[in-house]
Amino acid sequence: MLKRDDSETGFEHIVYGREGLQDLLPQWRDLAMRAAEDCVYYSPDYALALLGSVAARTKVRIVTCWSGGRLMGLLPVTLNSLSVPGLIAAGAAWQTDYSFSCTPLLDGIQTTAAAESLVTALASLKPGEWVLPDINTEAPAARALLAALAKRGAPWRIENDFERASLSTGLSFEEHMQSRVASKRRRELARNRRRLEDIAPLTLRTETHGKGLADAAQAFLALEASGWKGERGTALACAPDTKRFAELAFGNAAEEGRARIDLLLLDGKPIAAGCIVFAGRTGFTVKGAYDEAYASHSAGLVLEQEVIKSFLTGKWADRLDAATNGSHVIDYLWPDRVKVGTLSFSLARRGADARLAALSRTNAHLRNTKAKLKALLKR
Repeated sequence: MLKRDDSETGFEHIVYGREGLQDLLPQWRDLAMRAAEDCVYYSPDYALALLGSVAARTKVRIVTCWSGGRLMGLLPVTLNSLSVPGLIAAGAAWQTDYSFSCTPLLDGIQTTAAAESLVTALASLKPGEWVLPDINTEAPAARALLAALAKRGAPWRIENDFERASLSTGLSFEEHMQSRVASKRRRELARNRRRLEDIAPLTLRTETHGKGLADAAQAFLALEASGWKGERGTALACAPDTKRFAELAFGNAAEEGRARIDLLLLDGKPIAAGCIVFAGRTGFTVKGAYDEAYASHSAGLVLEQEVIKSFLTGKWADRLDAATNGSHVIDYLWPDRVKVGTLSFSLARRGADARLAALSRTNAHLRNTKAKLKALLKR
């Protein structure tokens, strides 16, 4: 654990390794509830589930800033052992295959001051270029970070941007379907629902805590493994680490009521499942699966319609985040959009603009190369 005082903001910086996280938990949970922007991927339960499974061998540092003994900002990061200006960044916000945003947790009241202190902490930890993938670029945390970088005179860029589906409360379910979903789509959903009901009774089961949630998680894992992901070996249940991650994520959430799993049942048998994990008043739809025997009946979308109805009627969250990397089949049911992009900035003492420009060119080249390889593999 490393400690430093920030003379500019009066905050204290503490960088934690794995060994100090248990002591941090109460303050971490408190910050996650009052953060300027909800980010489930850096909430303590979800992050610890990852650290205890798929990221068990990843060296992650938790950068924090404090004021008056209260946690004001937090960002998990990884450092590059060899950073090369223009080629390899000094460090990045910690991200896994199951993390779809790297938005830092910043105090909801002193947001800008917390962002300034966090940026100073990163510069002290390792000067150079830093990368924060997939942050909501127009949301409070990003605005505070950009203001902090501007005050410091540090160059920054937002790249690799896209839009992610989102859904907020306000309309009734009937108003939402009539005004925000095309009539053709409504007819398709109604037809597929009738086709399923012609086979057997169709019901919705929702679990939010305890053994019911744990059992629903197992039903989701079985559904996902029964399809093409199971055949390719990419379903969560196919590997011990990923299966443990799912069980830890929902197991941790089960005790605190921070997760929800919806199951669409056909004659009592699950044919679709959707997993939502909460941070503050935002629900993140982190995983979903359906029985491919009912793919032509759009079982997953029929379930999604039920979840939307429950959300708009019950108001058990203020917003739902689709947790996607771009366009998705859910987009036509969730009409709101969140702008997402990768924030890169330089905290180098000299040549910051040139270094960041070179790193940007390198990353663009790598993205293009990956895209070409992916297209080649598909062919």
